[in-house]
Amino acid sequence: MHPPGLTRFRTHDLPGPHRLTGWEAHNARALVGLRALPFGDRPFDGTEINLTLPRLRLARVTGSPHAVERDVRQIAEHPADGVVVYFALAGAGHFEHRGGRELVVPGQGLVVDGDQPFQRTFSHGLTELVLKAPRTLVRRTRPVRPQVFSVQGDAHAQALVTALSGALRGGPADWEGLEHVATSLLATLLGGERSDTGDLAAAHAYIAAHLADQDLSASRIAAAIGYSERHLSRLFARSGQSVPQAVLTARLDAARRLLTEPISLAEVAARSGFASQAHFSRTYRARFGTTPCKDRRI
Repeated sequence: MHPPGLTRFRTHDLPGPHRLTGWEAHNARALVGLRALPFGDRPFDGTEINLTLPRLRLARVTGSPHAVERDVRQIAEHPADGVVVYFALAGAGHFEHRGGRELVVPGQGLVVDGDQPFQRTFSHGLTELVLKAPRTLVRRTRPVRPQVFSVQGDAHAQALVTALSGALRGGPADWEGLEHVATSLLATLLGGERSDTGDLAAAHAYIAAHLADQDLSASRIAAAIGYSERHLSRLFARSGQSVPQAVLTARLDAARRLLTEPISLAEVAARSGFASQAHFSRTYRARFGTTPCKDRRI
């Protein structure tokens, strides 16, 4: 599967009076049809990075203060036929729907049914990640109720944020794999069936987020994704690794990336979770066939 790749849209390239209408037209084509409303006297400034996959739509959205509305007319003209998930990275926003009004702050996510009316207001601007998935893909035939949830402490939500962020930065182009992982994680967030794919992605995301913790253990990883240690071991075994092997691999990969930074080898070892520089050097050489010092000079 080969989507056209990342695209970028900026209202800065448009005359001031046409920025909001341009924003509306772009979102109707690339993501979700919305009516954009001005907030204050300053011209709107927004940037959107989009990735269109065969079944999913991804975006990273940054914008100055404004509001958006998806009303009955927008739904009729631009049906979503799916679920939309927003992950707030910066800027709090108010979310209004038929059931009430809620505040969404950075570190939280918002699930909405794309074909139910809502309004969102960003009085201080926003930066967020967006995922749009067809209703059939997440096996939802009825409208999805709006839900605000915390990303912190939810390994599956964190894994989904990691996957979306990496893809929108131009990460590895395994589009089919990305769709499979994102769909599996989204199904778990919506309370559907769990899968090895989603749970393994959540476990790897938890490991990556806690590499510097020398006491990172199988029990902690298992608790983070709601598994027993035995179940976690079986999950990793089916992927061809043990839990300790997965942790060590992640630490060594992270250390190799850190070697490009102007920091000492001792700090590289510490930030990657190794108990000592000597242990780091031994395991690094066993994995890559060279020492960290030699690798750094290449």
